Amino acid sequence: MVKKMKSKQNLLSLYSFIIYSVIYIPIIILIVFSFNDSKVNAMWQGFTFKWYLELFDNSSIVTAMTNSLMVAFVSALISTAIGTLAAVGMYKYKFRGKTVLDGLLYVPIIIPEIVMGIALLMFFSQLKIPTGALTLILAHTTFSVSYVVIVVRSKLEGFDPSLEEAAMDLGAKPLETFCKITLPLIAPGILAGSLLAFTLSMDDVIVSFFVSGPGFTTLPLQIFSMVKFGVSPEINALSTLMLIFTLSIALFSEKLRFKSDKEEKVKEKIIFKEKINLKSIKKIAALFIAVLIIAGVFTGCSKSGSVAQANSEEVLNVFNWSEYLPEEVIEKFEGKYNIKVNYTTYASNEEMLAKLMAGGAQFDIAVSTDYMVDVMRNQNLIQEINMANIPNYKNIGNEFKGLAFDPENKYTVPYMWGNAVVAVNTKMIDTEINSYADLWDNKLNNSMVVLDDQRAIIGIALKKLGYSFNETDPAKLEEAKNELVKLKDNIKIYDSDSPKTSLINGEAAVGYVWGAEAVLAQLENPDIKVFFPEEGLYIWQDNFVIPNGAPNKDNAELFINFLLEPEISAEISKCFPYANPNVEAHKLMDAETLDNEVIYPDSEIIKKGEHLRDLGETTVIYDQIWTELKSN
Repeated sequence: MVKKMKSKQNLLSLYSFIIYSVIYIPIIILIVFSFNDSKVNAMWQGFTFKWYLELFDNSSIVTAMTNSLMVAFVSALISTAIGTLAAVGMYKYKFRGKTVLDGLLYVPIIIPEIVMGIALLMFFSQLKIPTGALTLILAHTTFSVSYVVIVVRSKLEGFDPSLEEAAMDLGAKPLETFCKITLPLIAPGILAGSLLAFTLSMDDVIVSFFVSGPGFTTLPLQIFSMVKFGVSPEINALSTLMLIFTLSIALFSEKLRFKSDKEEKVKEKIIFKEKINLKSIKKIAALFIAVLIIAGVFTGCSKSGSVAQANSEEVLNVFNWSEYLPEEVIEKFEGKYNIKVNYTTYASNEEMLAKLMAGGAQFDIAVSTDYMVDVMRNQNLIQEINMANIPNYKNIGNEFKGLAFDPENKYTVPYMWGNAVVAVNTKMIDTEINSYADLWDNKLNNSMVVLDDQRAIIGIALKKLGYSFNETDPAKLEEAKNELVKLKDNIKIYDSDSPKTSLINGEAAVGYVWGAEAVLAQLENPDIKVFFPEEGLYIWQDNFVIPNGAPNKDNAELFINFLLEPEISAEISKCFPYANPNVEAHKLMDAETLDNEVIYPDSEIIKKGEHLRDLGETTVIYDQIWTELKSN
C-alpha cells in the first residue's frame, strides 16, 4: 500500500514538473537570451549587458512602456472604483432588470476583442473624441470593469451580513457601515480585481490597436509591430525587468493577502474599535480620492495638452511599419522644419486598412504595399498627391513608377522594395533549388520554413503550374490547392515575422523567405545560400500614400520630399536592409550593399517577377484555400 502511494506521489511530482517546465522554461530562455551578445535570438554568441543599456536609449520602447503603465494604472483605478460599487450594489439590492444587467455584465468578457475594438473606435469617432490616451483609458476601463465586478462579488459571497447588521444596530449609518465594515472585509477582493484590471490593460493588443491614436503607442502594440524584423534583444531585456517587477508585486500581494486573512478574524472581534476602523477609512478614502484626482487631472492635462500642442506647433501623424524608419531621420525632420512627428506603427497591411476604414485617428501619411494601394484606392481611402510639392520625386528610378497599382503616379511615392527568395542551409541539405517545383522534392520532408502569407504560398503553387501570382480562374486555383496539399509534408514552420531564426538555428534547412530576412540570416550563418526560382520572383514595393481627410497634407508632402533627399534616403537604407528605389541615394551607399544580389537582383530576374494585385471577389477563394491548408 505504501509502495503504491509512493508511486502515485512520484507520478504526481513528474506531472507537476512537466507542467511547470512547459510554463517556465520559455520564460527562462527569454531571460537568458536577454544577455546574448547576438542581435538575432537564435544562437548564443556570448554574455553581455549591452541590451539593458541600449534599452534605456531606445526612446520608442521606453515611451511605449511609460504609456502602458500610465494607461494601466489609471484604467485600473477607475475600473476598480466603478466595479467595486457595482458589485456591492448588485449583491445587496434587488431591483427591476437586475437579471438582465447581470447577464450584460459578461458581454465585455465573451465578446471577441476585435468586435469590441471596432465598436469602441466607431463610438469615439461618432462622438468626435480624438483617439489617444483618453480613448485608451476609457476602452480599457470598459472591458476591465466586468472582471472587477466578478472578482469582488466572489468575495462578497463569503461575506457575513450579520456584521453590517450589528454595526447598524449599534447606531452606525449606512455610509459609515459601508466604509468601516464592508470595505475593509472585502479589501482582498478589491485588490485582486485591481491587479487583474492592471494586468489586462498591460496585456491588451487588439482593442488598443483600434483606439490608440497618432504618437501614442502602448508597449504590446510596439512589440507586436516590431515583428517585421523580429523581436530585438532589447525586448528580452525589458521583459526580464517587467518579470522581476511583476514577481515583486505578486509576492507583495500574496504577503498582503496572507496578512489580511490572518487579521480578518481579529477584526471581526474588535471590528468596532475606532482606532482600527479609522485606519481603514483613511486607506479607502485615499483610494477613491486618488481615483478622482488622477482621472480628473489626467483628463484635464490631456485635453489642455492636445490643445496647447495644436496651437504651439505643427504636427505630422505618420502610420508605418515599426523598425522601418530611423528615429534619427525623424529627429532631423523635426529639427529642420519645427514639425512634431507622431509616429504610430502596425504589423500588417490589413491592420492598417482596418483602422483607416473604421474611421479612426486621422493620419497624414501611411505606407502601403502595392496590392493594398489597389484596395485603398478602390475604396476611396487615399487621395492624390501634389507632386509639385515633391521635387525629389525625380530621384526615383523609372522602373518603380507607373506600375499597375498606380499607372499615372497620382496616389503613391515609392519608399522601399524587395522580394521573396529561397534560402538553403548547405550544411544540412546539399542541393540546389532553381525552381519552385524543387520545393516539392521528398528530400525536403519536414524541413522547410515558409512565409505565413497566403498570397505568397498559393502563389508559388500557381507559378509551379505556369500561372500568375494574381490568378483568378477558380479551376486553376483548384489545381494550385491540390499542389499545396502535396507540399504540406515538406513544410515544418509558417513564419512571416522572423523566418531567418529557423534557418540560423538549424530548425529548418530550407526557407521561402523575404529577401532581407535571407540577408540577415547569411550574416549570422555563411552556410546559407540564396536561390532565385526560374519561374519568377514575388516582388513587392512599399509606397507612401496620403489618406483621405489627412489634416496636415502639406506637411505629409514635405515629409515625403525630405525622405527622398539622397543623404536621408541613403541613411535609411544603411539602417534597414531593403532595396531602395532612390537612384540618387545609390551614389552615397556602399558598394557591398548595392552588389548584394539578394537585395538588388539582376534586372533580368526582376523583369520575370510579379507584383501582387487586388483580387477583388476572388480573395474569398484564396481565403478558403489557405484555411483548408492550415487546418488539415
